Amino acid sequence: MRGERADEHWVLTLARPYTSPAARAGRVDEGTWLMTVPVANGEERAAAYEACRRRVRELLGGISEAEAGAIVPACPDWTIRNLSAHLAGVCRDLAQRNLPTGDVQAWVDRQVAERAGRSVTSLLDEWDEFGPAFEAMIVARPERTGALLYDVVAHEHDAGSALGLIGDRTSDGIRLSIDIIAAMIDGDLTKAGLPAVRFTDGTRAWEVGQGSVEFTLEAETFELMRALGSRRSIGQLGAMTHSGDLNRFLPGIAHLPLPVTDLVE
Repeated sequence: MRGERADEHWVLTLARPYTSPAARAGRVDEGTWLMTVPVANGEERAAAYEACRRRVRELLGGISEAEAGAIVPACPDWTIRNLSAHLAGVCRDLAQRNLPTGDVQAWVDRQVAERAGRSVTSLLDEWDEFGPAFEAMIVARPERTGALLYDVVAHEHDAGSALGLIGDRTSDGIRLSIDIIAAMIDGDLTKAGLPAVRFTDGTRAWEVGQGSVEFTLEAETFELMRALGSRRSIGQLGAMTHSGDLNRFLPGIAHLPLPVTDLVE
């Protein structure tokens, strides 16, 4: 398990067991790799995935070769080209039912390696070719495929940050992604033996974990999604409005290793 790889953001989301009560969080059946997230409207999740796919096309479709080779600060092992290959590869393999049979990390690494040297435009074309089929899968089984919505929304803003651009921070995908992250955190809290936590963006609140709430975090919706998605440093998290011992709760709320330096977007 390599905690600094960009692709783990979705691999760990889909591969880690969740043992919290199903009524309050998602879970992973033992021996499977697809996370079961709280049931949501399939059409809503599919529409959010499609909208994100189109926004990424608009964001990256006209970039230069130099920009395609830019390092993605949120995923420092990847360039914009690598990230685009990941988005296309995961979508195509799932749409064609080419599922991982062993090491999911190796499955994702293969997708990126097979697309080495291709233009970002061709990678986006491939994503658009297979996107509708995968979106139909989300409609049919949102509880099994909906977690991939968070992956693409996270990478949308990873790419924007790498290029110094601000994307759509009010999309439905942001809101739905927090639901998915909350399910991940619920499981991590249980695994770490930590009590419940509460997050709020001032409009909605998410309470996850078991027992009484001993940690709270408040931020506007986009910042909350990025913070809970391990896209903010420990210093940035500490500067957010919170109560309780942040260091104590990090094993539960930081699903991946945090950036060493501040990620300013």
